[in-house]
Amino acid sequence: MIKKIALALVCSSIFVLSLGAPAHAGTSTVTLVNGGSVTSNNGGVYVGPYNLTVNGQAVTAPCDDYYDEIVAGESWQASVLPFTSAGVSSALFGSDSNADRLYLEAAYLTSLFSKDPTSDYNDIQYAIWGLFDPNALSSSNYDAGAAAFRNTANNASLSFGQFQGWEILTPVNGSQSQGGQPQEFLVAGTVSSTPEPASLLLLGTGLLGGGLLKRRQNRARLQA
Repeated sequence: MIKKIALALVCSSIFVLSLGAPAHAGTSTVTLVNGGSVTSNNGGVYVGPYNLTVNGQAVTAPCDDYYDEIVAGESWQASVLPFTSAGVSSALFGSDSNADRLYLEAAYLTSLFSKDPTSDYNDIQYAIWGLFDPNALSSSNYDAGAAAFRNTANNASLSFGQFQGWEILTPVNGSQSQGGQPQEFLVAGTVSSTPEPASLLLLGTGLLGGGLLKRRQNRARLQA
């Protein structure tokens, strides 16, 4: 009986862990609904957080990628990466020598969209784009205001712990429905609906323990 119970516990643990494996792994289907309602100073591009769906879930997020572009209705696959040093290493700009710092500054600037008026959106977005692409710095939309936001981010004391639960939607090139490579997005929250393996393990072992206790109680009643 002890061996059978032990085997059941091990098997249940493996099963529960296998259920948790997809968290922060694999890909999700991302679709651009629209670019939001705010455009750049010259009206050429959208600078407000974009409206997306991730596996059908509505998400609002700004992009960090100035070079690439997407169009309304376009879908693609994206890796959902945790906003950690390990996650950044697999992100679009993860090979940059100071990638961790760049993404932290981008996250800081992203957090301002929910705090600052829409009149600042042009400067915030171009400050983010300027972190990863020098071409954004030569745009007429990158003005003194954008430079000031970038400078503030550069001088801020930042750590990944300040952005717990955030995620990065890194495009899988070649999966797009049209055009070139899609853009990358920073999500101030989580789009991973699968619980973490550790949480599932605790749940699974708890349920198993409850089932074993119930079985023992039934046996005791039968023997009484």
